[in-house]
Amino acid sequence: DRGCVTVRRLLPVEYQRLQGFPDDFFDGVPYRGKPLADRPRYRLLGNAMTVPVIDYIARRIRAVETERQAA
Repeated sequence: DRGCVTVRRLLPVEYQRLQGFPDDFFDGVPYRGKPLADRPRYRLLGNAMTVPVIDYIARRIRAVETERQAA
């Protein structure tokens, strides 16, 4: 017997933290005239690019360009 396994869905704020966004990033964002609900928020987060990854890529590009200009 394997027992019962329960999978917990992450909250939108937990997804935001994993993506590198601040907790209040979507506060005040309207969706169809109402505050942003969880479902469109999950969709937005799913289509987002992770902030720390983009930051790393931008720093590497800047370093290569600086090195190229110095050569």
